[in-house]
Amino acid sequence: MLTNKKKKLILYLMEKNAPCTAIQLAKFLNISIRTVKIYVKDINSMTNQKIIFSSHQGYTIIKQNNLSFLEEQLSLPQNYSERAYYIIKKILIEHQTLNIFDLCDELFMSYSTLKSDLTKMNTLFQTFRIHFVTHNDIIQIKGSEKDKRSLLSHIILQETKNSVLDLKKLKQSFNNQDIEKITNIINDFFRKGAYNLNDFSYMNLLLHFSILIERVKKGHYLSEIREVITKSSQDSELLKALSSRIEKDFSLTLNAYEKNEIYILFKTNVNYFIDGNYDVIKKVIRSDYMNTVDKIINEVSELYSINLSHESFIIPFALHIQSLITRASLNKYNKNPLSEQIKKDWPIIYDIAIFISLKLSDIYQIEIAEDEVAFIFLHIGNEIDRQNTSKDKLKCVLLCSHYLNIKKKIYNQLLKDFSDDIIIDAIVSDYEELESYSFDLLITLIKDERNYHYSFILISPFRLDKQKRAIHEKIYEIQQSKKKELIFNNFDQYFHKDLFFTLENVSREETIQIVCDQMRTLGFVSSSFKEYVFEREKASSTSFGNIAIPHSVHMDAFQTKIGIVMSKKGIIWGNNNVNVVLVIAINKLDKQIFLTINESILSLFENQDILNIMKNTKNLLEFKDIVLHYL
Repeated sequence: MLTNKKKKLILYLMEKNAPCTAIQLAKFLNISIRTVKIYVKDINSMTNQKIIFSSHQGYTIIKQNNLSFLEEQLSLPQNYSERAYYIIKKILIEHQTLNIFDLCDELFMSYSTLKSDLTKMNTLFQTFRIHFVTHNDIIQIKGSEKDKRSLLSHIILQETKNSVLDLKKLKQSFNNQDIEKITNIINDFFRKGAYNLNDFSYMNLLLHFSILIERVKKGHYLSEIREVITKSSQDSELLKALSSRIEKDFSLTLNAYEKNEIYILFKTNVNYFIDGNYDVIKKVIRSDYMNTVDKIINEVSELYSINLSHESFIIPFALHIQSLITRASLNKYNKNPLSEQIKKDWPIIYDIAIFISLKLSDIYQIEIAEDEVAFIFLHIGNEIDRQNTSKDKLKCVLLCSHYLNIKKKIYNQLLKDFSDDIIIDAIVSDYEELESYSFDLLITLIKDERNYHYSFILISPFRLDKQKRAIHEKIYEIQQSKKKELIFNNFDQYFHKDLFFTLENVSREETIQIVCDQMRTLGFVSSSFKEYVFEREKASSTSFGNIAIPHSVHMDAFQTKIGIVMSKKGIIWGNNNVNVVLVIAINKLDKQIFLTINESILSLFENQDILNIMKNTKNLLEFKDIVLHYL
């Protein structure tokens, strides 16, 4: 973390063409020579390369290797958000007294602009029960210590909104040596033995420990126990040892409220290690949580035809749910930077995660944040990937002569390189045998006119690695052809001319209402469908880029239908302005074929040129022509 004096030290050295002695720097900064040396050491620890070089002549700044770092650290906040974060961190982390006029000079801004910023901050951060005031020209943050810490963690996470919180970013806010000490403590207690700490929770724990320690060091203690959590004897021993270690390493004293906070951070981030001994792990999971997980998994299986009943999934998932519920009940959430990308790239699996989160919210009367939904997604996605279901794989037959055991070699190589995409149903040696099989692709080593009766690829028995690209391209070609054929055959079944709308100057809510009401009028959905669509939308916005796909997580439509809305100007949808809205109602009997169709149509909208053409369509026929043309 660069304090003002450290920044001044760097700027002073950057202006000089010759080395500066410690005495010169101490005099300029009005600090001791010892403090100068500490500052230099802190600054050099912030990157892998030395920033300040020390010699018998004095200190010299090394600009060429550290330009990006220096620009980042020395740059002034440029907009309202950056200024707000700057002020909050100066007061709550660096514990500086901020004179409003000195701050104006420091940030090169007017008094009126700064006063306007403080007014905006009072509005923006009011949910944290925090108030920004000036008293005798000094900016103060009013609120409880608990709320100040919540605000602090929020803005640090906001600064990393589009990336992952890491050690480098934390060191920009906190003392480097403190970060290293906390890292060692976490590693010693939670990355060994009986505990498991994933990377996201690790950084979350590191962030909140850093905030706690920094505030306590300056005498800012919690003064209330927000939550009382029953501790097991094992947990009590751990808390005692952990608290003692923190007190010893940082030369401070923790009161009962701070120890309770440490315990909360432990319980909401750390799980027990999964080593295959599930009988042991089950003992630390509350029985009602296990029953809830079992019930939800059965419902997921019924709705989505996905089997999540394997113990290797259930136990880790139940552990996660136990921690999630604890976090949600305490209004503490873990940040997941993958949230937006997950929602866009795997909407169906994300929907399963939404379904589970809605169930948990209803059962335990809690709110589950989008970041937490993304963690549920990771569990489900990992399990689906582990199962590596074969339903989407191409059925292939290998046509190969019996000679020198070549067929075995080719078969093994094909499985090694393409097992994610194909299943080899049979190996045959003549064309007559092919009549006994139904397949998508013929892989053959024989050049023959009869190959053209099938979708085929001709390969050589030697250097198959050189032919990988051609095989992959053929597989992709057939996969796309199958999807296109599916849409050709089913388009009229899932789309209806009276469910095509061109709308302008409407809200998200009005759009959903118009389409859902029409679906109800046409007899495709029940009266509860609209309520379920709004429920899903409330859980997490269904927009990404220029498209939105509002829908219900309950596959209970009378008939599967897709309502289409086109808007040239766009409709404000969460953080996006969308031009295309697909309101989806699914009957569970159609779910498998529909998911493929839905995925294919959505992929079209990733192309901006196609999207621009689409949003100008006036009816379903025009829309159909474009879909079938560009697939």
